[in-house]
Amino acid sequence: MRRDDHHPTVLLIEEDPLVGLAVGETLAEAGYRVAGPLATQAQALAWMAGRVPDLAVIDLPLRDGDGSRLARALRARGVPFLVHADRSADACTELSLAPRLTKPAWHRDLVLVLDQLAREVRPE
Repeated sequence: MRRDDHHPTVLLIEEDPLVGLAVGETLAEAGYRVAGPLATQAQALAWMAGRVPDLAVIDLPLRDGDGSRLARALRARGVPFLVHADRSADACTELSLAPRLTKPAWHRDLVLVLDQLAREVRPE
């Protein structure tokens, strides 16, 4: 992990405020620091202008696009991410290669996938 091995930061991009709060609370309870929820790709890219998260969860579709710009930015910075989406079609390779959970996914499954991604970034 980049900043704090015990509490990696997850950038949470979730369009629905209630879902975002619930997912954020679940991630925090699992020991993650949560940046967000942010509702748009533009907000997430602005947040990333000065920081790099350890992991990310991307809700699709987003109000301001298909998520491809955000996925490319995360990949360019080496940030693993999970797609949490209503549908299965993706606009770009970066999104199609990411782990995916179809909504509504159990929150514990989100945590399990993020834990796996975190271990792949920094094996125990």
